[in-house]
Amino acid sequence: MQRILFFISFGITLLAAKAQEYEYRIGKQTYKVDSILQKIYAYEKIGVKLTGSTEMDSATQWLATKYVALGYSPQIDTFTFGSLTSYNVMVEKPGSESGKWIVVGAHFDSAPGSPGANDNGSGVIATIEIARIIKDIDTRIGVRIINFGAEEQGYYGSIHYVNNVLDLSEEIQLMLNLDQLGGSKGLDNSRIVCERDEDDNPSNNNALSWLKNDTLARLMSIYSDLTPILGKVERSDYESFEDKGFVVVGLYQESNYPQYHSSEDKTENMDIAATTEVIKGAIAAVLYFARIDIILDTDDLDQEIVQITPNPTSVSFRVHTANLKAHKILLTNALGQVVLAQNVTGEEVIYVANLAEGLYSVSISSDSGAFMKHSKLIIAR
Repeated sequence: MQRILFFISFGITLLAAKAQEYEYRIGKQTYKVDSILQKIYAYEKIGVKLTGSTEMDSATQWLATKYVALGYSPQIDTFTFGSLTSYNVMVEKPGSESGKWIVVGAHFDSAPGSPGANDNGSGVIATIEIARIIKDIDTRIGVRIINFGAEEQGYYGSIHYVNNVLDLSEEIQLMLNLDQLGGSKGLDNSRIVCERDEDDNPSNNNALSWLKNDTLARLMSIYSDLTPILGKVERSDYESFEDKGFVVVGLYQESNYPQYHSSEDKTENMDIAATTEVIKGAIAAVLYFARIDIILDTDDLDQEIVQITPNPTSVSFRVHTANLKAHKILLTNALGQVVLAQNVTGEEVIYVANLAEGLYSVSISSDSGAFMKHSKLIIAR
């Protein structure tokens, strides 16, 4: 749901401090995000997913079918409020530490008259992509993905879940909410809002939410091309968890969306490139908070040993790798524009004195064209 936002930009020094903490075992999974335009459009084509409608019934079956195709056994939880019936759709991937979970939530209903491509097809497809990519990855903490119904009427699906379904003996370490991630076509979508709990009723879950939201912001800065900014938790399904004392964070687009809750909330009005970046960051966050437990093979270990120095820089930098074969370097600015493409051999100096100050993404490919590393570079003078 749309909300009034206030922002404090995360300092560039924070990004610099974390730029070298990229983990290849996480980063390689984010590059499996695929075909987001087609996937959101498929959700859009179902129609207006109003609570109680046949289209909402169709969306429920569509979601369940998607999860079955990925190898999950979805649970469809039916609930009522007033005279209306709706559904929550849930899948789980247990971790090695029994009874410990993070919850990833995204509502799949839409507002009256709206096909809901952005609000909240973007969040729905993010959860499907997360489910697809983590399916065969071992984690210590289990991942429970829930698509909630009846969010637009007042979070009835998530309220029903926390009051009637959730086993309170379980340890829910975090609830990550994904709502309206898509960005607006033609606008600046280079920032993403990372939302923390600022509610004082209760307030004993705020401090941990702030800490985890700081981590979420750092992960977004490392594993996506977006700049994180601060927002507060409000007006979506994480509130149902927050009210019960659970730790919550969320992701939400920063740019204005003129098509919000209208018949024009369609894929054609979204920034799909920005949406893809948000989903990449969300996948990284899930793997980090679930404590990914992959043992890297020899090739991965070689690719992990990559350093960019100096960073920050003012004039030039070098890329240090585990071997000294030829590599291709791409620098992309905050607008997603490639500003430098250079083939290098060994630890050749790369000059950036002609580039403006700011935060850049660095993509390093091997001479064979295989992706090796995605990192950040700060140019400061």
